[in-house]
Amino acid sequence: MTRLATSEERASHRASVRAADDPEAALSELFAWTEAKAEHDQREREARKQRLQFASAKLKSILSENFEFAVDSVMLWIIVVNAVFQGIQMDRSDGSTPWIIADAVFSAFFLIEIGIKVKIHGICGQFCGPSRFVNCFDALLVAIDLFQLTLLVGFPDFVENEMGSMPAASVLRLMKLFKLGRVLRLLKMDAFKDLLTMIQGMIGGFPTLLWAMVMMVLVTYFMSLLFKEFFGKEQVEHVYTHFRTVPQSMFTSFRCAFGDCSSSSGVPIFEHVLDYYGPSAGVFYCFFVFTLSVGIMNVIAAIFVESTMVAASGMLTAKKEERMRDKTLWNTRIMILIRLMAAESGVDVNRKTSQLVPVLSGLQIPVEAIDAVVQTPEGCQALLDLDVGKEDHDYLADILDADKSGACDIGEMIDGISRLRGEPRRSDIVSIDLMVRVLQRQVGEILSQVRTIPDFSTFC
Repeated sequence: MTRLATSEERASHRASVRAADDPEAALSELFAWTEAKAEHDQREREARKQRLQFASAKLKSILSENFEFAVDSVMLWIIVVNAVFQGIQMDRSDGSTPWIIADAVFSAFFLIEIGIKVKIHGICGQFCGPSRFVNCFDALLVAIDLFQLTLLVGFPDFVENEMGSMPAASVLRLMKLFKLGRVLRLLKMDAFKDLLTMIQGMIGGFPTLLWAMVMMVLVTYFMSLLFKEFFGKEQVEHVYTHFRTVPQSMFTSFRCAFGDCSSSSGVPIFEHVLDYYGPSAGVFYCFFVFTLSVGIMNVIAAIFVESTMVAASGMLTAKKEERMRDKTLWNTRIMILIRLMAAESGVDVNRKTSQLVPVLSGLQIPVEAIDAVVQTPEGCQALLDLDVGKEDHDYLADILDADKSGACDIGEMIDGISRLRGEPRRSDIVSIDLMVRVLQRQVGEILSQVRTIPDFSTFC
């Protein structure tokens, strides 16, 4: 029985025939094929190596971010527990070994946190990166705490005799409570939204608060000079001791501005001022209290509230702008809408996206399909993620079908949704006004050209 030759055998036979007829050409062809095969294999190995490196770097980045997030979440609760412990320790600590061990445990936790952050970001990334000031401050707190703990363990007599009146360095750990705002920002939960807004508003209004303090100091200093000059020269009971020096007069003026204008024995100071110096002193005191409490205080409060609201509003606007610039959010949500609308239009979307491009490029989406997609939970959520207001969902088909043809293509759908995102802008109105002016000018030119056409009905 004769066996039929395969294609490989026939190719091998032809190559052997060419090799017998022209050995040089056969060798050249063989070497060229070998070199091409080697280059192809080399490119495959490099591509595979690059894919592995990219996947490894991506996985490492994800694991690093998740691990750092987990560390921050754990440290959040450790900081809270440490704050509660400090309150208990201040009342009940007797300097015994258990209290020192508890302090050492908290110090170890904070030291381990710094070590983990250095392992993740490196020394330069941790102490020279974007958060370098906060990280250096954390490291300084831990260093002071460790120094105090070392003195407490190694030199207890020195600490008790020489540093007994000084506050414990571990109290500085309470300043780590300011990290709660940063950690809660990472959580991005609606439950913490109001807390974060208050923290951000306080941070934004802090410069205004500083200037309010400066203004209060200036006003109080000016009034303290007047009180010292008028009431600090004669030794009147319950009066002289409160106005005998400028600092004492300034402190009394500050107390009186907030309603606590009594002596250490509970006697009202300005009752004695009124008895000794007469009604003019009482009128002067009433003018001072009214001006400071009703005038200056209300102005300071109004400006502080305004600056706080402006800061909070600015941060919310920045967050919205960040969402508008998020290309990943836009690409993923618009792809969901395209697939849903294509499926409602009768297109088989159970294929790769690259295979759908020829079909989708010429697809006309009927308004019925748009209305159906808007009613689905997935389509509604995709529009909400793109900051398209829910009040626009019911009218989306009419908005996208600008020419009222009963359908729109993919390009019109994408352009329409991109223009619906976010809050209304002044540029939207201006652009429409400019387009209307252009159309008005073009219609005027057409009308002038039409009027130049002669009326042929007069020749009949």
